[in-house]
Amino acid sequence: MIEINNVSVLFKKKVKTNPLRNFFFPKYKSFFALKNINLEIKKGEIFALLGPNGSGKTTLMKLLVDLIQPTSGNIFIDKKKPKKQKIRIGLMLGNSMIYYRMTGYDNLKYFAKIYNINNYQKRINELTKFLGIKDWLYEYVEHYSLGMKSKLALARAMIHNPDILLLDEPTLGLDPNISIEVREKIKQMKKTIIFCTHYLEEAEEIADRIGIIKEGKIIAVDNFKKLKLLSKSKNSSSLRDVFRKLTQ
Repeated sequence: MIEINNVSVLFKKKVKTNPLRNFFFPKYKSFFALKNINLEIKKGEIFALLGPNGSGKTTLMKLLVDLIQPTSGNIFIDKKKPKKQKIRIGLMLGNSMIYYRMTGYDNLKYFAKIYNINNYQKRINELTKFLGIKDWLYEYVEHYSLGMKSKLALARAMIHNPDILLLDEPTLGLDPNISIEVREKIKQMKKTIIFCTHYLEEAEEIADRIGIIKEGKIIAVDNFKKLKLLSKSKNSSSLRDVFRKLTQ
């Protein structure tokens, strides 16, 4: 369903020098946020992307929704460029894509209108019941707990019933019970899902396959059992040990 062929992304960052010189004559250094990425995601697959901070996980997410363009290489979603498939994708970047000074209902109504959803009341009712936040719909989001904000952000990403969900740290900062609940909801969705996480147990529990990215390069892709063999960690009982061996 998703094909990423030899994709690289080159960024520039400012080199720190003397503050005055840096202001008038800034110097920049080029670096690869992603380098020669090749990846295929199957329809209906739950795919976890693991890697240290700055390894390129979020950059890859942004490429898939056409927020940035690759420096080289190609991306196809059902044989078409991401720009032509954006309506089929729901994106969740933590809980940063919701408005705190609006109610949960108004947040979802606003995004439903953007996607031209006619019977948005029914869709909002379905999603909030499914995610367990229906009783808080008419409260301002600034009064929500962190867990409820994450659930609302997930509802916002799903409002137009996309075929593909891109979830960046969907359970970051949540308490264990809420994290378990969100993971269960993700497993029940029956969509093509790519999610980034730092919680290795989360990837082990719900992902069909796992991709490990380091310094902009995919260094391993497979299910947990085969990653154990690849890392020569046959006796390891956790993904944490496998991840540590593959990225050291």
